[in-house]
Amino acid sequence: MIYLGASRTNIPSIAGIWKDNLHSFLFDVRKKSVPVKDGRKTISSHKTYYDMMEGQVDYRYKRRKIKAKDRDWVKRLLRYFKTHFDEIILADENEMTNIIAYYLTEIKGRKKSVQNIFGKLMTDLYDAFRKYKDLKLGISYSHKFFNILDIRTCPYCNRQYTFTLDEKNAKTAPEYDHFYDKADYPILAVSFYNLIPSCHTCNHIKGRKKTVKLNPYFAGFESNFVLLDNMGSTMNKAEILKQGGGKLALKKSDGTDSVVDNGNIETFGLKGLYDLHEDYVSDIVEKVVAYDSTAQQALANAFQGPAYHPQMVYDFVWGKYLGESQFEKRPLSKLTRDILEQMGIKNKK
Repeated sequence: MIYLGASRTNIPSIAGIWKDNLHSFLFDVRKKSVPVKDGRKTISSHKTYYDMMEGQVDYRYKRRKIKAKDRDWVKRLLRYFKTHFDEIILADENEMTNIIAYYLTEIKGRKKSVQNIFGKLMTDLYDAFRKYKDLKLGISYSHKFFNILDIRTCPYCNRQYTFTLDEKNAKTAPEYDHFYDKADYPILAVSFYNLIPSCHTCNHIKGRKKTVKLNPYFAGFESNFVLLDNMGSTMNKAEILKQGGGKLALKKSDGTDSVVDNGNIETFGLKGLYDLHEDYVSDIVEKVVAYDSTAQQALANAFQGPAYHPQMVYDFVWGKYLGESQFEKRPLSKLTRDILEQMGIKNKK
């Protein structure tokens, strides 16, 4: 629902830091060797995490769990990941599509058990990296990047805060949703733009569904929240005030449904979830009545002084962060902005 690229000009630089940190985690020689284990037993030790991944494949072959051709195939995919590391980690929307096409071609005709070996290596890498501690900060890489991104509400729903807190007795953070599920496309398991900081509800609802088409890093909704009458027509301000509200819907500016947005709307149940905020919409309508132009002028007069201006009155009445570039800072901000615009109330900026 929220287009993160609308305001977050620093995201590419954060993606670069993610890439560099992950590269060090994977390929730098460790002071303490990285073991391949079978239960508690150490089978082999390796200088880098990547070497350990290849070591796991070799161990499966030595134990006759896979054939030589399957060992070579898994290691070839690992080498492809290593060779195209920057491309995969920083892949944009089109590049991820191309990488997926390559991966689907590679697994065609391969036994599921062999595919799962590569899949587990990549998902284990994702889990190990996000849990690994940044020694300077004393927090996991997962929390480090949630803090750097500072995305305050879930971009899928804009309904819940996604603050990150790192205290001794209290830790909380968003969850990473794999836009392309790591179980189906493990080659993208650690790709930066495939990891969407989201609330638990949206991450749980989405799961492995492939119906979500809008990645918040690359696009936002075509649709706006609108209030409709019982006949399904868009209401004007007078009609909304007369009825005290209306039927909430998500429509494009021409009043039609968006095919592009539909997968996200249906998958996350946005229509049903936002219907539960009927009282919030009623509050907006009541504020429109209470804070008419006369009341707002009175507030402006009351705030007279060099530090006060009309925008502060607007923010006081309707709340801050109502521009598209600010939606992710506060829950329900897009809903608020859309309903206000329908009623002809514009931001003073």
